[in-house]
Amino acid sequence: MKKEIDSLLAANTNTNTDTERSFQRSVVLSEAKNAFVLNSSWTQHGPSHWLQVEKNAVMLGEHTPGCDMEVARLFALLHDCRRQNEGRDPDHGARAADFAQELFDKGMLRLDPGRLAVLKYAMTHHNNGQVSDDPTIGICWDADRLDLPRVGTAPNISLMSNQYAKKWLRLHSAKTFRG
Repeated sequence: MKKEIDSLLAANTNTNTDTERSFQRSVVLSEAKNAFVLNSSWTQHGPSHWLQVEKNAVMLGEHTPGCDMEVARLFALLHDCRRQNEGRDPDHGARAADFAQELFDKGMLRLDPGRLAVLKYAMTHHNNGQVSDDPTIGICWDADRLDLPRVGTAPNISLMSNQYAKKWLRLHSAKTFRG
């Protein structure tokens, strides 16, 4: 897996924080909502979760050199948009990655191929119980895991990739992270 990530990162040198340059947030969020098949009013994996993951990603990214915030924010908005149910749905990340590719093909995501590959990798593998040394992928996965209390689960510190996320988690003693 390390070689696979390294090859993706070789083409990804952007650590830009100017998100509006590569995507229009409101348009991407609208597309994700339109693609979402679950009932948004009661789902635990819908728009309110996506926005919390985005908030977590921004918080973590501010303390993480080398994190590509555009990719992390796109991950937050798209990673669960193709879930088909609230329970076990092991392929939802791969479907979300395919959706990101569709948006890219329509010109809605102006990312270079390396950054798109990192985004798709993070989405495809976000629910596999892995950690990553890559700052962007780690932020994506940690930002999602910090919102686990919404489903009654405390985040597991050993599954946090980012040192700041671990420190933050220790300080907040696995309390509810919405805020």
